[in-house]
Amino acid sequence: MPDRSWRRGSSSWRRQALKGVARRRLAGGAWWAACALFAGAPALGEEAPAGAADDEADRNVEVVVSVGTRREPRTVTASPVPVDVFGPEELDSVYSSDLLETIKTLLPSFYVNRHPVSDGAIFIRPTNLRGLDAHHALVLVNGKRRHRGAVLRLGGFGAHGVDIGSLPGIAVETVEVLRDGAAAQYGSDAIAGVLDFKLRAADSGFDVRARAGGYRAGDGEEAALEATAGFPLGADGFLTLSAQLADTAATSRSEPYDLPIAASGLTPLQATASRRVVDGIAHYGPDAFTYVYAADGALVQILPGSDGVPDDRDTRYADNYLGVGGDSPFASPVQIWGQPQRRQAMLAANAGWPLPGGAELYGFANYSIKRQRNGFFYRRPGVDQLLPLRLADGSLYDPRAALYPAGFTPQFRGDVADQSLHFGLRGERGSGMRYDVGGTYGRSRIRYRIDNTLNPSLGPDTPTSFRPGSLVADELALNADFSRPVAIGDRLLNVAFGIEHRREGYAVRAGAEPSYAVGPFARPDPFNLEITQAEVDADPADDLVSVECRVPGFRAVGAPCPAGDPLGNAVPVGSNGFPGYPPAFASAIERDSAAGYVDLEADLTAQWLGSAAVRFEHFEDFGSVAIWKLATRYRIGGGLALRGSVGTGFRAPTPGQISTTNVSTRIGPDGTPRAEGLFPAIHPAAALFGARPLTAERARSATAGIAWTASGLTLTVDAYRILLEDRITLSSPFAVGPEQTQQLTALGVPGASDVAQVRFFVNDVRTRTQGLDVVASWRFDGALAGASVVAAANFNRTRMLDAGRFLFAESRYDIENGLPAMRGTLTTRHAWRGIDAMLRLRWFGKYSNAKTGALADIQHYGREAMLDLQAAWSWRGRYRLKIGAENLLDNYPDEAVYESCCGMVYRRDSVVPWQGRFAYAQLRAWR
Repeated sequence: MPDRSWRRGSSSWRRQALKGVARRRLAGGAWWAACALFAGAPALGEEAPAGAADDEADRNVEVVVSVGTRREPRTVTASPVPVDVFGPEELDSVYSSDLLETIKTLLPSFYVNRHPVSDGAIFIRPTNLRGLDAHHALVLVNGKRRHRGAVLRLGGFGAHGVDIGSLPGIAVETVEVLRDGAAAQYGSDAIAGVLDFKLRAADSGFDVRARAGGYRAGDGEEAALEATAGFPLGADGFLTLSAQLADTAATSRSEPYDLPIAASGLTPLQATASRRVVDGIAHYGPDAFTYVYAADGALVQILPGSDGVPDDRDTRYADNYLGVGGDSPFASPVQIWGQPQRRQAMLAANAGWPLPGGAELYGFANYSIKRQRNGFFYRRPGVDQLLPLRLADGSLYDPRAALYPAGFTPQFRGDVADQSLHFGLRGERGSGMRYDVGGTYGRSRIRYRIDNTLNPSLGPDTPTSFRPGSLVADELALNADFSRPVAIGDRLLNVAFGIEHRREGYAVRAGAEPSYAVGPFARPDPFNLEITQAEVDADPADDLVSVECRVPGFRAVGAPCPAGDPLGNAVPVGSNGFPGYPPAFASAIERDSAAGYVDLEADLTAQWLGSAAVRFEHFEDFGSVAIWKLATRYRIGGGLALRGSVGTGFRAPTPGQISTTNVSTRIGPDGTPRAEGLFPAIHPAAALFGARPLTAERARSATAGIAWTASGLTLTVDAYRILLEDRITLSSPFAVGPEQTQQLTALGVPGASDVAQVRFFVNDVRTRTQGLDVVASWRFDGALAGASVVAAANFNRTRMLDAGRFLFAESRYDIENGLPAMRGTLTTRHAWRGIDAMLRLRWFGKYSNAKTGALADIQHYGREAMLDLQAAWSWRGRYRLKIGAENLLDNYPDEAVYESCCGMVYRRDSVVPWQGRFAYAQLRAWR
């Protein structure tokens, strides 16, 4: 059977259909080009770096990679730029059904946060590589560009990247991570680096794994079953199928929702859904007053004070709090912070079929569905959404008595469906010309649902479950890539070139009408129970006004209704928590782009390798750009080599950043929920606050490092610097005053009267991100054969060189200081007589955040270390039992002080895990 190693590792010959490149402009400067003169890369090493081994027998085999080059795949230590490779054993050493968690644990320069009580970032989490956002790192599968996820993060820099968690981990053979700017090689987005997920390619055998685990806190239980199997296609082809089923329970790391209790002097409302009147007196209370009504609806008295039920510390209402989260698995507290409940099913396929003449028809595909749920902010009984109302017949309607006697916590759900398909033809001609021609289509959709809430403006007709709408991102890419070695004297110059055409789409789809409907109670006294009549005599200055109250029970001819009567209440519009996307917010945008590249690489001497790439891209909405990259390595001798690169990059705003309109609930500085509107930069609502149309980001990057191998030790040290011009960020929130409310209403913004603040995307930042990556691996000989120690660390810092008026001081501080300046891992493994033990130390450095823009109150978070332990026992060459614990010592980050609102204990976007110890077991069988 022919060797298929090139099939598994090939990411070369990629791209790209050139379509109407109009203007060409080279970016960069002399300083950046000069960096290439002082950089080099390692010689061919004798020992494998981190991530090399698939099993004990292969641990001294040199790792071959394809990312970062379009020559024949080469070893990691021969690369002119830093590359990490994680094989099956490394990937399986992290227990998680979410591939994001696996990469985060193994790669110190890769961050991913948990975002509870947030927008869609709860369900498709944004990532961070080398301090830059998800849309600054290009994700490949088998060397082909992966489509974006449906969710655009509505915070920070508005990350809009790939949903890595939609790939089943068992389908992945290896992960290659290029930690270097590579936009000139791979295209827009590859500014921070490239992650290439290589799928398994087998024509026989199977691998089945069953595992289960849970947190020490007694929640977050997870059970997963995954399998992969290979099948022959014809004489020499293969088909590999992989699947995963997983069920993950939610977690709660919350404390009671703490708000001040103001005594009203009255017995507070204790009614249930079936009992509105207590001892002949019904109690209805907005924040400022308590209204007391007789059973017949007559107003008895109005007293100052709250309703007496402002938080879940009040044990008098424990029975009511049991239902405050609907069918949430947690009865208390009312505000839950933790990981979402998640159920998922994933499929992946990878196939290759050799054809006559040395060609191969190949393809791969995936499909995944994830159903997830998480709670929103708790709404206490005194909020505007639960104010009592007068109905058309004059009777009273109290949503607390009818629905939520102790307030409510909306439950937010997101169903994420992700699929992709790639077909291609590749091979090699007799002249040595290699080719790869193919096309990829990918699509990500999230469909939202919100339960245990209400549309207050509909009054008693409100449902409690809503379909607010959905988001869809898709992408079609056609590419043709060619590569051929050309003899120049006694040296070979590898010449690669290609073309690519891409069409990106993004759609915001309207929800079902009840989620955004404007009901009658959006205005006071919708049924005109209090009639105001103006009589004007001959003298216009002499106005006689008569008011007549027609409320049954205290109807008064010629007199107004009692002051403060509920008929004057006006309540918010839309499904509370997330009113969704009305037709006015729905949109669909498509964008075409085309690119062409030339990539040259050669061994200039026996010790010196050099490469150069130039790429032209044209976006129909942002024009054309030319970007370039130079890379080199120089082998000094004694196992020591220098390496480095310099280049430019370009990133156009994503269709989601250009077009998204959204209104959702955020927590205000006073700890109360408020509606926040996000509008496109070209929307008139954003223009009220000075927004301008978005432009593209431009990058300049440089790396310089060393690689050293000797006696089983491999050490690489790489420094990097990335400058981003016109970096896109989400503006700080602008408060909406009465004048702006009138203007938003005039512009036809749905729910304008409820919008308390406005945000939009803007090119407002110039940043410098710089840092250092250190990776060392040591493999033992002799009595400790089979043992290894791998250490990896990332030091990173982002600084704002310039920021305009749209980003306030607090946001600037948090961007610069909100991530640990250092993160590292130390892993040791030892195999002996069927037993394999692994001990991993994860280290997080200091970080801090500001309370307000005054920067007077800063919380500094300390260093944190977490220990993982795992042991595996193999028998009969086909079975393995594995047990382990992550965060064995049950460590937590520092508790939040300034971000401790609403039951939160730990900073919700903390990079340091805050779920506690997780113990697990796995049984595996393979053949």
